[in-house]
Amino acid sequence: MDFVPLRIKTVQPDTELSFDLYIYYKDHYLCYAERGNALTTAKLEKLINQDMADFYVPEEQVDNVTLFLDEALNEAVYGEGKSLEERVDVVSEVAAQSIERMNEEASHKNYDMTQKAASGLRTVIKNNPNALKKLFGQKTKESDLIINHSINVCALATRLGEHLRFKEDEIDDLATAALLHDIGLTKLKVEDLPLFEKEATAHTPDERLRYSQHIKLSQNFLNGKDFISKRVEDLVNHHEEDLTGLGPLKVRKLTPLQECLSLCNAFDKRLIVKKESPKEAYKVFQLDYIGRYNLELIQRFEAVLVEEGLL
Repeated sequence: MDFVPLRIKTVQPDTELSFDLYIYYKDHYLCYAERGNALTTAKLEKLINQDMADFYVPEEQVDNVTLFLDEALNEAVYGEGKSLEERVDVVSEVAAQSIERMNEEASHKNYDMTQKAASGLRTVIKNNPNALKKLFGQKTKESDLIINHSINVCALATRLGEHLRFKEDEIDDLATAALLHDIGLTKLKVEDLPLFEKEATAHTPDERLRYSQHIKLSQNFLNGKDFISKRVEDLVNHHEEDLTGLGPLKVRKLTPLQECLSLCNAFDKRLIVKKESPKEAYKVFQLDYIGRYNLELIQRFEAVLVEEGLL
């Protein structure tokens, strides 16, 4: 029997499971909860807080998992009586699950799931004051660093896109591209992954070349899939570019959507590399990044950070 991973935080307490939940323990898959059963709040909290193990679902039941996640996402976005923490936790975990699924296989089903997760995240951030602040206040496991970075960039880019009055379909594609923008990093050689946490200006010429390969790897992974928006592909391809022309593709002109995604990516990367708070990072960002991005865009970005309580 083959299995697919499931992030345990996507399971809501006292909700009937539509699939069998397995735990991987000592090189064996053991059934932890059968379909039709539910996990209590106390049991879920214990699993999450103790980070006990990785969870899996039989591959033959993956369609049930997709429907289960759709329902969880819809409830988190539109359900009544949900706390801010519950909404943010669920939408971010479903987004993380969608990124992991796409990393494994760029299929139509997984892309649809990513689009839904991006839309759900955008809606929760837009409709709930302090949601973005809550998202940035979450603790990040080292193994989830790239995934959480993608979720942060999605949240920032969609809010900035709304401030810039982009069209609805443009913001939808911007959100999806943000979740997928670093998908090529998972295809890099293991020894090159630490370059993600190293400041770009500190890369040696060889490191810069090796790190830039994640753009080409993203292109190869997403190219030829007719269900993937060409705009999304274009945004993913240009997320490391800026107005200096020093990015992997050496372009000096960016569309407003490209520049929006690139700026949000650069800002969140600074938080990761420098271990800074948004307030600390922006003090330097607003000065050092003039020339890399239009001054007006930087000022609009500042307005977003202020509005969302991050400055």
